[in-house]
Amino acid sequence: MHVLADNVRPSQPVLMRFLVRSWEYRNPRVWVRVRVACGIFNVVLGVGLLASAHWLGPLTWLAALPLAGAALIFWTVYRLQTSLRS
Repeated sequence: MHVLADNVRPSQPVLMRFLVRSWEYRNPRVWVRVRVACGIFNVVLGVGLLASAHWLGPLTWLAALPLAGAALIFWTVYRLQTSLRS
């Protein structure tokens, strides 16, 4: 059985290491605000693309990209805040 030392942090999941960099923990409030602003922009862009579906025609599926990006941004903000509380 392998026992971790008290001063060694357990490793984070790979996705969290990829999406949330360690330097973001130095000023978490700033990065949360930046991410929320980017998420709101992506939502507005996605809704705008959906609203202009009659001009885009078969390219309307492109509206899913900023909306998926917004979902990813809001998910990382949620994970960042939950890890800061613990």
